[in-house]
Amino acid sequence: MWIQRLGERACLTLATLLLSLGAHAARAGSDPYPGEGIAPPANLNIVLVYQRFTDAGSYAQPDGSVYSHNTRISTDAMVVRYIRTFNVGSMVGGVQAVGSYINYLGNQELGTGNIAAPAGLPRGTPSYGPGHAALSANNGFAEPLIGAFLFPYADRQTGTYWVVAPWIGVPLGSYSSESTLNATSNLWTFEMETGFRTTLLGSPTGRNLALELWGEGYVFGTNGDAGSTSPAVYANNIPSVYDTLNTITHGLVPDSNPLRQASTVSAHLHEQPSAELRVYLPYEFFPPTHAVVSPGLFQSFGGKQTYTLSDGRKVDAGTRTQTTQLRLVVSTFISPHVEVMLAGSYDLVAHGAPLNRGVMLRIGTFF
Repeated sequence: MWIQRLGERACLTLATLLLSLGAHAARAGSDPYPGEGIAPPANLNIVLVYQRFTDAGSYAQPDGSVYSHNTRISTDAMVVRYIRTFNVGSMVGGVQAVGSYINYLGNQELGTGNIAAPAGLPRGTPSYGPGHAALSANNGFAEPLIGAFLFPYADRQTGTYWVVAPWIGVPLGSYSSESTLNATSNLWTFEMETGFRTTLLGSPTGRNLALELWGEGYVFGTNGDAGSTSPAVYANNIPSVYDTLNTITHGLVPDSNPLRQASTVSAHLHEQPSAELRVYLPYEFFPPTHAVVSPGLFQSFGGKQTYTLSDGRKVDAGTRTQTTQLRLVVSTFISPHVEVMLAGSYDLVAHGAPLNRGVMLRIGTFF
């Protein structure tokens, strides 16, 4: 039936656009913020608790075009990170681990700008117009992250530091191949992170303006238990001609919506390597409490995801990790052993990803 073919095509267009949304959100714990480029003392325990809320009202296609209606993707992520520092010869290093829980808030949906008319109808038959897709979401734990770090260079007199930090993500999180949104992408993740910080103006022990640069590279394993999941797609306002066609051809009542198909096809998920760049300009305006305000810029590259279906066909999942994001971070110590940080983020450009607006509260204890 042409209605069924139309539904399948529309679903395929939207299929699995956001499968790894939670997995990327779960990297909050390994996402470096201003101040992490300063070498800490050895033999220190650090516990960081993050609460991060993100909301997207629009979605960008892989080519960067954005449709801003009928999209709602909201997440609440809680992250706990533990760090232990120690001496490695004359250098400071340490180990760290991150655990995350991702909660999708309310009903999730993705807007589409136009659902085309099915093939085989008379020329001039209008399209279905704008529509939306219902996204199934699977709350749960993201993959745990295990890492280490080392400061090969640390000059406290000039406030100049260099740090390297490898991470491994273990595919042990909550995952369902039949869900469009998952807390984890269920694949191994290997990350190499490096950071550089130096003081531009002022003294490292007084008021100062610093530059902090971070770069990350990611290599991914394969998810052999993936599902190419097509969400249920609906037209917002069906042109009246389809009421007549539905009634005559299929006996459907007027105003019925034919676009309700949803399915999951077993597949292997592959993600290409990706990279991230962060630039911060932290200004320490009140040295007694290390109070800092810092604008920042985040840029990601690559990360194209594809599915290999059981018949060998390769399907572009439509997801990328190509995002340009503005950040603003404020932090201060409220006691000698407790730090509070508040960070806001705003996506300017994305390719194959939602445009998120986010806020994060982080509380750190040092002992």
